[in-house]
Amino acid sequence: MSRWIVFHVTERCGLTCQHCLRDPGARPVDLPLAVVEKALDEAGALHGIRHAGFTGGDPLLWPHLAGAVDAVARRGFTWHLVTSGRGFDRLLALLDQAPPRREALSVLDFSVDGATEATHDAIRGTGSHRDAMTAIAACSARGLPFAVQMTLNARNEGELEQAALAAAELGAKQVSFAMTNATGSHADRDLYLSPAALDRIRDRVERLSTLLHVPVTLAEGFRRGWRFHVCEPFRSEVLHVTPHGMLNLCCNHSGVPGSDEDVVADLAVESLADGHRKLLGLIHRLERERLDAIAAAPGQKPGWDDFPCNRCLARLGKPHWVDGGSAGPRAIRAAEVGKE
Repeated sequence: MSRWIVFHVTERCGLTCQHCLRDPGARPVDLPLAVVEKALDEAGALHGIRHAGFTGGDPLLWPHLAGAVDAVARRGFTWHLVTSGRGFDRLLALLDQAPPRREALSVLDFSVDGATEATHDAIRGTGSHRDAMTAIAACSARGLPFAVQMTLNARNEGELEQAALAAAELGAKQVSFAMTNATGSHADRDLYLSPAALDRIRDRVERLSTLLHVPVTLAEGFRRGWRFHVCEPFRSEVLHVTPHGMLNLCCNHSGVPGSDEDVVADLAVESLADGHRKLLGLIHRLERERLDAIAAAPGQKPGWDDFPCNRCLARLGKPHWVDGGSAGPRAIRAAEVGKE
């Protein structure tokens, strides 16, 4: 059954990350607090869930963050939050105002996409590395648990080991690595890594996990050596709520240009149980289609179809990687107009 529920609380963000999946033409929205409280109640009663995650955009820009953390603490849940670290004083003030908020905190997860300021800022924007390091230093000074996550692509994969070592030395509770998904923008040209390159990265991360004293993990997305991989969302171990209050397949689809086939229920008016039933219908259909494809081509040469997140994005009409680049709906950012 489900282990936690994650709320994609806002599409607001102060950065301009090259690997951002959100459709830049879409207007930013904020998740209503009432939907969070309703989903928490139903998740606890239905699945026995006792942990909530907040991601974005950047949750530090969400106007309802304090109310949501209080709602989590009142229900006896724990919580974690994913942030760039920009504007971190807001979160420190929130934690100082009410001890139960701090007591319920599991971890603060910082996005750090380079071991050096130059690499990180080239991907996420000028000054963003300094913001992240300042926030991490504040966590160390206050004894707040934190983790570091790095999204790997052609611009930063050379700093993988250096970044992991730096995070461990800073006192990170965990270091995790994810693969960059196609954005549908011109940035994909500079981010692209081949399947073989991603396999080498997977092997490097797995070696690191045996060398460092902190947990080093791989996020979903990498191919694992078997063709019928079932990811955490497909196993219902994570339930995901979009900024519009919709139950959808996972955060890799939320706000991404293309089909909305991954969106299954409006939790403002539908129960989590009914939404989960619809989600299982979508998942089981996708699993049957995958099994049929494997059975139809048992000796097929390994390729992009063996990367579960990329395969799912392609199947549901979103930007995705193909040999030599990306395919799918385009997401042209304002700075790229005229570069076609």
